[in-house]
Amino acid sequence: MPGRSHPDDMPGLGPREGETPAPAGALAPRQTKPRPLVLLHGLGQSPIAWQDFVTAFGAGRSMNAPWMRGLKPGDPVGFDLAAAAHGVANDLELQGIRQADFVGVSIGASVALRLAVERPELVGRLIVGGALVRPSNGAIRLQKLAMRVVPESKLVDAGVSRPRMLAVLDALKGFDGRESLRQLSVPALVVAGSKDKAGVVAATALVAELPDARLEVVPGAGALLNTDSARELAALTHAFLDDPASV
Repeated sequence: MPGRSHPDDMPGLGPREGETPAPAGALAPRQTKPRPLVLLHGLGQSPIAWQDFVTAFGAGRSMNAPWMRGLKPGDPVGFDLAAAAHGVANDLELQGIRQADFVGVSIGASVALRLAVERPELVGRLIVGGALVRPSNGAIRLQKLAMRVVPESKLVDAGVSRPRMLAVLDALKGFDGRESLRQLSVPALVVAGSKDKAGVVAATALVAELPDARLEVVPGAGALLNTDSARELAALTHAFLDDPASV
């Protein structure tokens, strides 16, 4: 997803209104460019699912919505959380990005959290919703049943593959990432939709595990906030990233 320029990033010819001109011969203060924003999609989605979020978020930061390893069309069927996080890290390094902020939903949130544990120097701040940190076997079975009844035409329209989605759920059987989360040092915003009752419970538990996190519940929203409530998620993301206490 191409980056967007912001008027504040453009070189000016003089001080802005309200600023005191620098003394003659003094170096101008260095402008801090916002970190890029990486958007990691959820299970059953493709990167295009972020389109409404990007529109609502607006200009000011470059954005990147990559496929995750194991979910991209053409990848071998099979999913590994660590490999997916490693793939995202490689993509950033190939682009010359030394650090980024991340927004992830569902399996994308899990990948973002894993990346923050494995490669903390790459992660500035996290916004995560519906992270699959310790899914129960019963929940996985229900999700697999739901995946199997989704019409193939709907999957094709979304650009996703049923076998790959089922492989993600198989990979998460018995997974428990809580211990590693206690190592996280980056600020995190955990979001959940009020209609996703199980998601609110899981988000509350996740906040309790993270050293520096807070919870926001979006009224009337479901589990996949980037499509259910893109505008609200964009507003929460803006507020969190712009908060000096979260830098």
